[in-house]
Amino acid sequence: MRSLSIGGYIPTILILASTLLGALLASNTPIVAYAVNPILRQNPSLGSITCPARGGTLTVIYWGDIKSWNPDSQVDDALNGIAPNLFSRLVALDYNYNVIPDLAYNWTVNSNATEFTFYLRKNVTWHDGYPFTCRDVKWTFEAIKKYHGIAYSNLKMDNLVDVECLDNYTVRFVYNVSFPAFLGFLAWYGTWILPEHIFNNTQYKDWMDPSIPALQHPIGTGPFEFSQYVRGTYVVLTAYDNYFLGRPCIDKLVYQIIPDATSAEQTFLSGTGDILGNTPPPSDIPQLNSTPGVIVKTMPTLSRYYIGFNMLEPIFQNRDFRLAIAMSINRTEINLKAYNGYAFPATTAWLPGMSFWWNPNATYPPYDPDKARQLLDQLGYKVGPDGYRTFPNGTTINLRLLIFQGATSEGIATVLKDELSRVGLKVTIEEYEIATWETKVVKQRDFDIALCDGFHGPDPHNMYLRYSSYAYINFANYSDPEFDSLVAKAATVADPNVRRQLYFQAEEIFARDLVYIPLLDLPAFFIYRAGWHNMPWDLIGTAPIGCYAWAWYGTAPTTTTTTTSSSTTSTPASSTTTPAQTTSATTTTTTTTSTQTTSTPPLLGAQALLIAGVVAVVVVAAVGFYLARRGRK
Repeated sequence: MRSLSIGGYIPTILILASTLLGALLASNTPIVAYAVNPILRQNPSLGSITCPARGGTLTVIYWGDIKSWNPDSQVDDALNGIAPNLFSRLVALDYNYNVIPDLAYNWTVNSNATEFTFYLRKNVTWHDGYPFTCRDVKWTFEAIKKYHGIAYSNLKMDNLVDVECLDNYTVRFVYNVSFPAFLGFLAWYGTWILPEHIFNNTQYKDWMDPSIPALQHPIGTGPFEFSQYVRGTYVVLTAYDNYFLGRPCIDKLVYQIIPDATSAEQTFLSGTGDILGNTPPPSDIPQLNSTPGVIVKTMPTLSRYYIGFNMLEPIFQNRDFRLAIAMSINRTEINLKAYNGYAFPATTAWLPGMSFWWNPNATYPPYDPDKARQLLDQLGYKVGPDGYRTFPNGTTINLRLLIFQGATSEGIATVLKDELSRVGLKVTIEEYEIATWETKVVKQRDFDIALCDGFHGPDPHNMYLRYSSYAYINFANYSDPEFDSLVAKAATVADPNVRRQLYFQAEEIFARDLVYIPLLDLPAFFIYRAGWHNMPWDLIGTAPIGCYAWAWYGTAPTTTTTTTSSSTTSTPASSTTTPAQTTSATTTTTTTTSTQTTSTPPLLGAQALLIAGVVAVVVVAAVGFYLARRGRK
């Protein structure tokens, strides 16, 4: 049949395919694999912030003092709350825990999640006027690896092979294992980019050398620059005119340091400050909410309160004893009495807020005190004359519950103590400041039950970091070989659907073993004075967590300012566009526009047509070749 002679045109077709593919490659469009991890599937787009009023000072009543001005060197929650306004990361998280652009306007990921390439903004300067380049990124992460910074473990630095500057505005991270959680943790703790031109000096012994100027007068790329700091009293930041996303709406940002929560709340209620940064006891929220001129908002988080049993103690090595305690816990009662009903009872192994990774079937036993009493009776722990259960030798069981200082911890512990007493278990509460709690619980394992809270995002790899037998903060000494194997494997699997199934299995094992018992999934409280605008819930997809002061403005309209920034909306594909970048920054007395132009996502526009052409001609060639072979038979 003559129709089969199409095989004779195969060389021509292949030449055409090669030409089209060459044109595609010449267009500098990154070729990127899809579906590495849902948190990586971000398509940068543009978000806009309008400032109807400019100027003024915003004062935050702040809960703690900093340890150092190096935000990557050590755990420092006080600095971490200030850092987003001084420094920038490559990528950041918004309040929906989406990865959004920061210093990198775009990024690509290879098919097995071992190479991550970032395209850096070209309009960025440090607060001293020095240009930001790839050298700063390379030096920062090499320093984190060298000095074992906060992010060392999260970023699996042992497996980081190279941080390579492809040019001044392109950086590539190369791992020797698949690491799909990389982007999420890159947007989290201890990954602030530091100025290489200041820190990288042979006269300094390390990045914490007190003679480094940036440790007295920090230099960043964030929306505000350092102005003044009086230890234990206040921090003053001023708007940075050349911030790459546009000048902040306000002129000055002040953190007034008042560590005592009661004093901070009273100071705020007396009329001082615009934002209450100290988290008040939930019991105080109704009063604050009813105060004229004060607004209280809540938002869900990825943090939860939970308890852990000390598995080094023989009594907890019996799962039935752990089950009895689990069934003695009434989460609804804890929420109402200790959190005034603002939290959410936690009944599953993982948090529902991480919906893709959340297994709704990995549940904990419901509240059933009668069954708990039956179990304790069967275990031989009889109720003594004082109403408390005893060991078979007659000694009263006295469970030491260790908590850290704070009204909320005290409230939860008090309700827990009462609930366990109803099934005959005596509980003694021991309260310590956080450093002592960590020493006794995490380092010495000197406890029976420990109450803890913590952030469980931005990636389910936190199951490994918190609860595997290799985790430093696995204070309960939880050890299940199957759980360890699942979460370790999931950390190196690029396919998100395979990862998901591994985590689902791990969650079921975790809930079954009952070594850690979740209590409450926590909200965040935002307490501020009426008249301030562009709050966190208005900035989802636009501003990084903690960087809201950049957009805040007061009600008195003076001029109109519009700032346009790169933001993110979730799409089914990995985040990728061409590295080509257009930047405009124009400032006048009335309007500031800073636009980071992000090109059309791949598989759209001309590039899509080129790819479609390549696919089409290759398919035609293959069909022709197949039919031609059949025709010769």
